[in-house]
Amino acid sequence: MAVTDNPPLNIALIAEQRSTYRDQGYSEEECAALTHSGEVEAVLSTLEKLGHHVTLVPGIQSLVKHLAVGTNKDWDLFFNMAQGFHGLAREAQVPALLDAYQALYTFSDAATMALCQNKAHTKIALAHHKIPTAPFWVVPREEQTLSLPSFAETLPHYPLFIKPVTEGSSKGIDGFNKVKEPAELERAVQELRSIFPDEDILVEPFLSGQELSVSILGTGAHSRVIGATEFMWQKAPSDKQVRNGDYSNLEFASRKSKSSDGHMLVVRNDPAVMADPQVKAACQVALDAWNALGCRDAGRVDIRFSSNEPDAVPNVLEVNPISGLLPGHSPLATSAEGNGLPYEKLLAAIIQSALNRRAACYN
Repeated sequence: MAVTDNPPLNIALIAEQRSTYRDQGYSEEECAALTHSGEVEAVLSTLEKLGHHVTLVPGIQSLVKHLAVGTNKDWDLFFNMAQGFHGLAREAQVPALLDAYQALYTFSDAATMALCQNKAHTKIALAHHKIPTAPFWVVPREEQTLSLPSFAETLPHYPLFIKPVTEGSSKGIDGFNKVKEPAELERAVQELRSIFPDEDILVEPFLSGQELSVSILGTGAHSRVIGATEFMWQKAPSDKQVRNGDYSNLEFASRKSKSSDGHMLVVRNDPAVMADPQVKAACQVALDAWNALGCRDAGRVDIRFSSNEPDAVPNVLEVNPISGLLPGHSPLATSAEGNGLPYEKLLAAIIQSALNRRAACYN
């Protein structure tokens, strides 16, 4: 039985399968942003439980074929889970196609997706809106040598943190990304360049405070925070621990720490987290960022505090206008569940948010 007041819809579920790219020889890290095992199945079965008829469209190439023959006319809504795989604005590719065909789809449009994919551009927009985000420097991909004096003027205090500008899911993040001195910075930049030779590198102060992922549902004036996931680490490991692959005390997420079976990361997403005054302040910053960048329907804003002091500033790390939806794993789904919004109702609310755009076109 459907648990929504909307009539049954014909929905195209657009999502790349991680296994497809792994079978083509791509590494686990290259596929890190794609849907987790079981994620597409969970969304598809839940949409069907809500009473909808769902057709799986496995990525952009399949979507192009459907658009070319006009199959899209048979669908009322596109549920977009596509993260894309190639290009620096890959998350914008499917929304751009759907916009060209005037199709209704979930989550943000191509302009917002492209903006949020690039962390440097996101930070420029946030700073314009006076939303807290750490100062930063970009090392262009074509720049062969670092100008350390210039870095010293802009980012005078170590430790610093470096990461690729257009990656997510902790791709390219390892023990070397936190740097304590200029010599380490040069080595770390070269290491990251060897992994992502075609990307700019973002350099910013290392924020030592609490880290949160704030989950948001809705669009514009109707958007609201539905939960926050707190990530907690102990002290950073020694260089020897990192070299030996021991991430048991790492104080930030890395690809290896995420895939480890150790207990280096404690996650909380219960209502007690939301009651904390500092978390409330972070949630407001996240909501301001969400609306300033034009995000829609549902997603996450990642926040890290400048320190562990009572007056610490919640800084936006990145904005995720399209977010994982694996039940029991993805922060958006787990924080919603932990704060009283079951998975079915979360997906129903996402669809309703998208349908509201169609209704607005006829009013």
